[in-house]
Amino acid sequence: MVEPYAAALRDAVDHINLRYQQTGIIVSGTIIREAPHAASDLDFMVIHDATWRRRSQRFFNGVPAEIFVNPEFQMIRTIEREPSEGRPVMSHLIATGEIVHDTDGVMVRLLALAGRTLDGGPRLSADALLQRKHAIATGFEDAADIADIDPDRAHTIVTEALIETTKLHFLQQGRWLPRSKALLMDLDDMDPHLGAEFREALLATSLETQLALAAPLIDRIAGASGFFEWDGEPQEMAR
Repeated sequence: MVEPYAAALRDAVDHINLRYQQTGIIVSGTIIREAPHAASDLDFMVIHDATWRRRSQRFFNGVPAEIFVNPEFQMIRTIEREPSEGRPVMSHLIATGEIVHDTDGVMVRLLALAGRTLDGGPRLSADALLQRKHAIATGFEDAADIADIDPDRAHTIVTEALIETTKLHFLQQGRWLPRSKALLMDLDDMDPHLGAEFREALLATSLETQLALAAPLIDRIAGASGFFEWDGEPQEMAR
């Protein structure tokens, strides 16, 4: 590892060892994967025996670092919850990271769990997908409704609806949600023609044009671009 990252890694590990009674450390991120860019940071997943968790952000040798401190049971909960959310933040960080320290095999166990989770893909319920479709359709309908009253806000709502429609497409294809900054690039890789359609709609400067381009995309992926009838699953409520 080249500087300034090597010194930052050493300083961060020293900081973690001084501040926490850790039983395991994994470091991850684009720096560790040897693909750093200007805004790259070091991500540390730290396990300890205490029952509390903490997130901390610091600079080490000028390099930003995020430190996630958790008991093992909480880290397992986080990873196991991610398939129902569609975005494998912690699973990806752990599965693509490197073990710095592992007292009793906790990090080996978490690496295996993260790998299985990533391989299993997202598992959103039909009801969760339906709610996403409803939010997209009604959002677009709201934008069209205020187009003549507040075109600036209408434009931002259409943009939001298009972004959420892109995410829905990934989930309906059984794909994990990409990182926000990679959303359109990953769509281009998966379906170049669809990616071009979304970019055209997102970049439209005229609200009238944007509405016209967005409507068929939203209809095709979400199934509707306005109010539609639906029934959510019954939810048992605790007394």
